[in-house]
Amino acid sequence: MPAAFLLCFSNTLTAQSLASSSVDASLYIDQSQATVTSLQVDFGPYDQRLVEPLSDLGDLQQRVGDHGAAAQTFKQTLHVIRVNSGLYHESQIAVLDKLITSERVLRNWEVVDSHYAYMQHLYQRLYGIDDSRLDAGLQKVASWHVNAFNVNLDGKRFEHLKAANKLFHLRLEVADLTLSADDPKFDFLHRNIAICERQLYLASGLNKEIMDRQDKNRDSRKRSRRRSRNPILADLD
Repeated sequence: MPAAFLLCFSNTLTAQSLASSSVDASLYIDQSQATVTSLQVDFGPYDQRLVEPLSDLGDLQQRVGDHGAAAQTFKQTLHVIRVNSGLYHESQIAVLDKLITSERVLRNWEVVDSHYAYMQHLYQRLYGIDDSRLDAGLQKVASWHVNAFNVNLDGKRFEHLKAANKLFHLRLEVADLTLSADDPKFDFLHRNIAICERQLYLASGLNKEIMDRQDKNRDSRKRSRRRSRNPILADLD
């Protein structure tokens, strides 16, 4: 697939910025963990009072670079939120952002992709098509697919390209209902849609060529096997 770099707004944090205050954070992790444990003992593992201490603990773990532990803590935080506030509550958004940040540092691309898929679902459940807050969420998801496509993070460029195209079209629907006609975002969205659809067209032709070549190779192998069997069968007869 020819290289084509889509336009996107960067919204990711680097591991270096997260660890910038690691020395200070490490001093408070034990205390924060003790607070969480005490609350769990007193009120149970799913009490609403755990949300803030768990989130704070995850923040500290991120700052010292322990992203594996941070990811587990943020998953636990999300679970507590869902138990207390329902499956779809906007308080999940900030925690989900932090969880994705850690998973990206860990390079767990399949997990990251599933988290972004859930993020899209969450935003679409929370906000209508005529709500600009929906676009804020779709922008984050589109950015993931654009970045994954541009640098081929996980070997699924075609899938990311299709997802990005759908998201840009959806964002255009939101823009039509929430922005003035002269907003520069329209130009940004139209350009990215044009790039996506051009690349999808080229990719579909390339995929067809690859499939045709594979079919020809299979036919050739079958003919080769038949030719190699004939002398043996003749001898057996």
